[in-house]
Amino acid sequence: MVQAHSRALGTKRISEPYLLIEGGYPLSGEVSLPGAKNSALPAIVAACLSDEEVVLHNVPLELNDVAKLIKLLNDSGANVEIKGDELHCKGSAWMGGTLNAELAGKIRHSLLLLGAAAHWRSSLFLPLPGGCNIGSRKHDMHVSALQELGFAMEESELGLHLRESQPKARTVITFPYPTFGGTLNVLFASVRSNAVVELHNAARNPEVLDVIKLLSDMGANIEWLSSNSLQITGVERLHRADFTVMSDRIIASTIISAVGATKGSATIRNATTRILESEVAVWRQAGLKIEEIDNGIYVEWNRPLEAVNVTTAAYPGFHTDIQPLHTVLMMNASGTSELKETILDGRFSYCYELNKLGANIEVKDGGFLCVNGAAGQTAVIHGVDELYGTDLVATDIRGGAAVAVAALAAVGTSRITNLYQLERGYGNFTEIFTALGAQIMKVNH
Repeated sequence: MVQAHSRALGTKRISEPYLLIEGGYPLSGEVSLPGAKNSALPAIVAACLSDEEVVLHNVPLELNDVAKLIKLLNDSGANVEIKGDELHCKGSAWMGGTLNAELAGKIRHSLLLLGAAAHWRSSLFLPLPGGCNIGSRKHDMHVSALQELGFAMEESELGLHLRESQPKARTVITFPYPTFGGTLNVLFASVRSNAVVELHNAARNPEVLDVIKLLSDMGANIEWLSSNSLQITGVERLHRADFTVMSDRIIASTIISAVGATKGSATIRNATTRILESEVAVWRQAGLKIEEIDNGIYVEWNRPLEAVNVTTAAYPGFHTDIQPLHTVLMMNASGTSELKETILDGRFSYCYELNKLGANIEVKDGGFLCVNGAAGQTAVIHGVDELYGTDLVATDIRGGAAVAVAALAAVGTSRITNLYQLERGYGNFTEIFTALGAQIMKVNH
C-alpha cells in the first residue's frame, strides 16, 4: 500500500482523481501487453466497412478514446457492440450525418470517419478533430487525398464536410510525408469501389500493417508495390472476419523505460523488439540489456546508462510517441544528451513537469522546421544523480506516461493529476506497474 509522504508534496488538497506513487524502488517481474490503441482505433473503423459482422479481439476496451470512437461510429449508423471481451462491428446501416462536436473534438482518430463515410458514399460533417495538445496537427493531407480520389470535400473554420460523391476510376496520390491517418483514410475510401488507387510515400507503421491485414482478411485487395508504395484495387464488398489486434509497442516501450529508470528487470510477454528496432538500438547503446525471448522481451538494468542523442522520424525511425520515455531514461544517464523532435512542435511540455522532480532539461529552439511546418524544438537533457517525488500533471498521453514513469524512479511520494490524458492511452497503467512491484494506486474523489 502506498503511504503518503508529505515532505516533498504541496499542501493543497486534490479534488480530482490522481495517481499516488511511492517511488525509488526497482521494478521486477513479468507482465503481458494489452492490445495497441493505435491499431485498435483504426481497426474498429475498418471493421465498420463491411455489411457483415466483424469480430475484433484484444481491443483495449477500457480506454477513454475507444469508448468515444464507438459512440461516434454508432451515432453514424454503424453497429458496434461490446460482448464480453470482444467487439462486434457492422456498418450496414451507416448513414453519416453530423458528428458530435464534443466527442469528435477530443480524439484525433475521429478523422478516420471521413474515410468510412467516403467508403459508404455518404455525407459527413466532422467538427474539427482534437487529441493531445502537442503541437499543430494538420489534416490537410487527409482533405487533399480524399479530393484527389474524387470525393467532394469542403473545409471551414467549423469543420470538414464530405459530401456524398463517387471516386475516380484511377488515382495516383503521393504524400509529402508518410502520414499515418492519411494513409488509413485513403485505404478506407478506396477498398470498396471500381477504382484503382496508387499511394506513394504511404505510412508503413506496424499499426498500419495490422489494419491492412484486417482489411485483407475482409476481402480487400491491397498490394505493396515497393517499400512505401501500395496499390488498392477496389472490390465489390467486404465480408465478415475474426481478427486479433496487435499488442501495444508503446506500452512495451513504457515498461522498458520504467525498468531502466528504476534499475530493475522484467519480462514483457506478447512483445517483440522487431517493431521497436530503432528504439531498442538506442537503449542498448545507452547500456540497457534488452533481449528477444520466446513470446516476449527481457529487459534489465545492469550498469549506469550513458547519454545517447535521438532524432524522431517516421517509422522505422525513432517514434515521436516514444521520445518522452527516452527522456526519462536520459534524466539519470551519465552526460548530456539531445532530443530533436521533428514531427510535432509542441511535444515537450512534459519536460517542465519532469524538472519539478529535479531533472535538468532545457527546451530550446531547434533552428529547423517540423514536418508540420512549425518551428522545431530540441530538449537538452543533463543527467542528474537523484530525483525527488512531488506534485505533477499528466500533460498528454505519452507525456503523462513519462511523468508517471519518472515518479516511479523518484525517491519519495508523487501525486499525478489530469489522469484523463494518461487514461486515453493506458487503461491499466496501475495494474501493469503493480504487477512489477511498484507502489502505485489511483485515488478517486
